[in-house]
Formats: sequence, C-alpha cells, structure tokens
Amino acid sequence: MIEYLVTAFFVAQPVTATALETSSTRAPGKTEAPRLRSPVEISSKRVSGSRNQAVFKGDVVVKHQTLDLRCDEMIASYNGPREVTRVECVGNVRAVDGDRTAKGERADFDVPTGVLVVTGNPEAEDPTTHLRGSEVRLTTGSKSSEYQVENAVVTLQSAPLKQPPRKGGGKDSAPQRNPAEISSKRVVGSRTQAVFTGDVVVKQRTLDLRCDKMIAHYNGPREVTRAECVGNVRAVDGDRTARGARADFDVPTGVLVVTGNPEARDPTTHLRGSEVRMTVGNSNFEVKDAVITVETAPLKEQQQRRKDGGKGNPGARPGSTDAGGTKQP
Repeated sequence: MIEYLVTAFFVAQPVTATALETSSTRAPGKTEAPRLRSPVEISSKRVSGSRNQAVFKGDVVVKHQTLDLRCDEMIASYNGPREVTRVECVGNVRAVDGDRTAKGERADFDVPTGVLVVTGNPEAEDPTTHLRGSEVRLTTGSKSSEYQVENAVVTLQSAPLKQPPRKGGGKDSAPQRNPAEISSKRVVGSRTQAVFTGDVVVKQRTLDLRCDKMIAHYNGPREVTRAECVGNVRAVDGDRTARGARADFDVPTGVLVVTGNPEARDPTTHLRGSEVRMTVGNSNFEVKDAVITVETAPLKEQQQRRKDGGKGNPGARPGSTDAGGTKQP
C-alpha cells in the first residue's frame, strides 16, 4: 500500500513579515501575508480529506515541536482558514514529549493550548514519576512538566534516606531510595510540586498516610523531599497510629509531625498534645504538651484468676481476698 506524507499547519500566533524581515529587505509599500509557525508533519498509510477535516489511517505518526504522537487512526479537524486546531487519535496511542512518555487507547490534542489528553487505561511517566488513572492530561513543550490525572495512582521517586554515619569510619552504604505510591481523586503537578486532592492515600515503606489534600514538594532532581497533609489525617506505621488535622512528612528523615488536636496510640499507650512526632520504622513517639494514658500491668490477683480459668480462690467470698473473708475497703 502506498504511504502518504502530509504536511499541515497547526493554529499558532501569526508571524508577520515585520518579525521575519528587516525594513531594508522588504519591498516598499508591499505587505506580505502573515505566515503560521509550528507546522506539523503527519505520515500514515492512507489519508482522506475534506474542507473540515482529514482522516489518517495506518501507522499514523504526528510530529509537532517536541511532541511525537503515534496511533492507529487519527482525525485532524480544521477551522475556517483550514488550520488544524484539534487532533483525535484512536488505538495504541503512544506519545513522547522530551523525557516524558504516555500511552493509552485514545488521545485528544488541543493545538492552541498544547494540551494532550490520554484516556483508555492511560499511563504516563518521566524519569522520577509514574502516573495511572482514568484520564492523563499533559501540557506539551520542552519547558513544561505540567500534568493532571483523574482517579490517580502516582508513584514518585523519593529523596534518599539519611543514613547515620558508620562506626569506625567504614564506608557508607548506598543510599536507600523508597518510592512513594500515592492515590487520590485528582493530582495536578508541575516541575516543583504535585497537589493531590480527594481521598489521598500515601504508602511509603511501612507508613500508610491518609488525608483530604496533600502537597508533595520536589528537589532539583524531582525527587519528593516533603509532603504536607491537610484534613482528616490518619497515619498507620506498624502497630502505631496517629491522627490530627494536619501533618508534615520529611522524607529523607522519615519523620512525621502531626498537629491540630493530634492523638497517637500503640498497643499500651494513648497520647494527646499540641504536636505528635513519630519516625517511620521507629517505635517511639515524641509529644509536646503531652497527656498520656498508659496501660498498667494487671494485679497479681487478676493474674492468678486468669491462670485458674477465672475461678479465683475457691474459699474466698465475694469482696474478700482470702478464705478468712477480710473485706476490701
């Protein structure tokens, strides 16, 4: 089958002749028609077109600025001047934009805004982030790293844990990197942070952290260094739990600080205060302005009753401690 190569023009800001030429090279009294920038090159096995659109089928490849978009079938829609304003892709969608990739079953590319929306079990990733959800929205361009995901499951590369220095001056072990998996109703991300809203669940190492909204902050290499949680914070780490209105999680140290009427528990202790601090993987709590309720060891009489199957001393009367019947005060 013959392969067609089609070149179209995406809608963009017109570049006038004055922006392209100096006054010394332009003919006096003559105004050239504005030219469009950002052409797109599309190749496919077959194309059929009309005044309003063109349909490309078979091994479709779209190249526009930094975007390389591929699929089985594509419809390019035109505006009045027959400039392409929208592209709809169906079947085996694969997109590459700089160091980001995306895939799914369908995609819609809005040319004027540069926004690519991928649906149909979509996934996207860059060197430090993997995205899944019902819809992945990417803003294309070499300087852009913006994304939005609906019903999101996001895996973020975390900053390495801070290791204590080795005794005896031995060689330090390689830094541990533990990715964080975060799910939420929606996530909106940029180069410096990601904002998760709605039923946020964070799983990192032994920590399960839940809240209404969370902001994850990145460092230069786009690793997560800090997370701020707001609203109905609930944390579980092994047999310890904590809850409050807000929480701040420092990833390299593993320290979680809960505030806003915080409470914490382990199997024998209940803590309240103005601030609860816990370290992931460590059994200790640190509480400011603390009110602590501690489970006490059982009385020896209760221990003996448990050993006897709850029968107690057969010679003792109710309210007494021995057969002689001495009554407890």
